[in-house]
Amino acid sequence: MTKLNNISRTLVGALFIVSGLIKANDAVGFAFKLNDYFAPDVLDLPFLIDYTYPLAVFICISEIMLGLAVLVGATMKLTAWSLLFMILFFDGLTFYSAYFNKVTDCGCFGDAIKLTPWESFSKDVVLSVLIFVIFAFKDRVKYQGKLENTKILPVALLLVGLFSYFILDWLFPIYFTLILFLLVVVVNKFILKEKREWTLAALTFATCAAFSYHTYSHLPIRDYRPYAIGKNIINDMTLPEGAKVDVYEDVWKYEVNGTVNEYSTADKPWEIEGAVFVDRQTKLIEEGDHPPIHDFSIESDALGDITDSVLAASNSLVFVMYDLTKSNLDALKTTEKIINGLSDETLTVVALSATTEIQMEEIVKNAGISYPFFFTDETTLKTIVRSNPGMLWLKEGTIVGKWHYNDFPDSENLINQYLR
Repeated sequence: MTKLNNISRTLVGALFIVSGLIKANDAVGFAFKLNDYFAPDVLDLPFLIDYTYPLAVFICISEIMLGLAVLVGATMKLTAWSLLFMILFFDGLTFYSAYFNKVTDCGCFGDAIKLTPWESFSKDVVLSVLIFVIFAFKDRVKYQGKLENTKILPVALLLVGLFSYFILDWLFPIYFTLILFLLVVVVNKFILKEKREWTLAALTFATCAAFSYHTYSHLPIRDYRPYAIGKNIINDMTLPEGAKVDVYEDVWKYEVNGTVNEYSTADKPWEIEGAVFVDRQTKLIEEGDHPPIHDFSIESDALGDITDSVLAASNSLVFVMYDLTKSNLDALKTTEKIINGLSDETLTVVALSATTEIQMEEIVKNAGISYPFFFTDETTLKTIVRSNPGMLWLKEGTIVGKWHYNDFPDSENLINQYLR
């Protein structure tokens, strides 16, 4: 049974570290996903919406800390109870989401891996079995020394490496896990035995918090969205030749001898003697392929839809402010300086927002903004860049530059890099 427990700890620990790190890489996006769960038609918890980002960071850091703790046997009673509580909560949440089809992507691995609701629930069920094993043997596991760690940590690192290389196509989780394991070595070497577990917890928390702060203050280190640098928006808005299309089927309802029955078109219920038509429904029976980008448009009341012209331009500077009421005011003023420095250049400049005109007027005035705004769907804008405001440089629809407002380049750098 010890081997079964060690296998369970290794699998759960490695998966929790990777899962937490992937979400911490884009905690802003994970916070948007929590908004979906807290919406009135799902869990109906509107009072939590203002706290989605702190909750997102808390969940990410908790997963990483629990993953490391279960690998080294730190505070096993607390760790096992925390794992059990967390997995039971997510079991209920993913089952509810799957059964009632509320949130179609759980966000378990951010944008890196898309899981359907039932796939997510199945994953949680498997994890539950492993965590029940860990919980059953929690009293037998003590904080590990060097010998025990050499049996579990290399295997966990191998699992993280395989997952990172073959599934995530991103090696950073390996380096991050190595840093965590290095903390274990340092703590075991230099800290008194009775203080090692909580010292390791504090150092792990600080490391994870620093990583989360970096990705919040800049942009995700790895961008898995269809608006990543190098992606062409035009190409990603169209499906390749031979792509599968949605398959629909008509369901006919006819009353025969006082009973309403359902029929397929092949049954030709209208030919049944005495059949009376009741209703017809069209159902999706097989979902086809969909383009990565399907809701991108740039519109205004004055100019209409200018999406094609912006994407066809040799050089386009695109500012993204999904909600001007929440935009950083100093950064908004910086955008005006950038545009003024590019005024003599041949360049298409657009600003995209989902903010209403009434809200926009005062903010634009306070920021001294003179350039026009165009409307784009808020969810799309949140997907494009995790910054408010954010900035993109496009060349014929291809994203060649992308910046958080803390990293906005000045006009001279933009000219030298993209226009010369």
